Amino acid sequence: MTAGKRRYLIIHNPVSGARNSNKLKKILKMMTRSGLEYILAGTEYPGHASSIAREASQEEDPDLVIVAAGGDGTISEVAAGLGEEAAPIGIIPLGTANVLARELGIGTSLKKAFLVLKEGLCMPVHPGRAGDKRFLLMVGAGYDSLAVSELNSNEKKRYGALAYIFAATRAVRRFSSLNVSAKVDGETYSGASVIVSRARLYGGPFTIAPDADLADQAFHVLVLKHKGFWAALKYGLALATNRIWKLSSVDYVRTTSEVTITSAIDMPCQYDGDGGLVAPLTLSVDRQKLQILGP
Repeated sequence: MTAGKRRYLIIHNPVSGARNSNKLKKILKMMTRSGLEYILAGTEYPGHASSIAREASQEEDPDLVIVAAGGDGTISEVAAGLGEEAAPIGIIPLGTANVLARELGIGTSLKKAFLVLKEGLCMPVHPGRAGDKRFLLMVGAGYDSLAVSELNSNEKKRYGALAYIFAATRAVRRFSSLNVSAKVDGETYSGASVIVSRARLYGGPFTIAPDADLADQAFHVLVLKHKGFWAALKYGLALATNRIWKLSSVDYVRTTSEVTITSAIDMPCQYDGDGGLVAPLTLSVDRQKLQILGP
């Protein structure tokens, strides 16, 4: 792919809020001033981003970049519609946490995002598989997935990251009953919460797996052993200070094998910040690579 010849299909949610709409308009102005050719495609229902990406990739246009304008969930949806030989994925970070954009060095900067779209290089990334779902960053079962299950979309649009705190407050009554296990390389680790990550970062700028690499075919598994409100608060503080993997009450394991998550109770799971999965769940690294534009 030649950078100067790139054409962009920008997939976005047209009802994601005025703040995101304004950010998108800013980067579109940058693209227009630079003479970059783009088409906007608005989503109309959950999963529509996957369908748009799949249809576009079937055109086999060597100069096409399929751009996910949104957060990690939108990027995950776009990735779900693509195969190994498909067009590369570009990112316009409009989400709450923007973990993947941060992981790639784009962060939340629209200027950096624009420069990567214009001149960035294709980076090979191995997604994960959770059943029939593809994910790019992580799968969680426990504290985080209960909070995601209580998330209110209107609160998220209005309050951003604060919406997750409101959701966690609603989920706190279930923290004391958590009992989740991860089977890794034949050994079972049990606790209140399991996070299986492909990425270094989690929840935004916070480091959860310092040696993780999206190009590597490995999982980094964290099992948070203690349950209850005070334990959740302790883990939250450790996450915020980038030391959660160091805690004695956290088992931290790297593996290139499958990981199976089970739970003693009905347990929703989150992937890339969205709900929709339920334990038991077997995770594997997808041997089929995707290409993502990075600095």
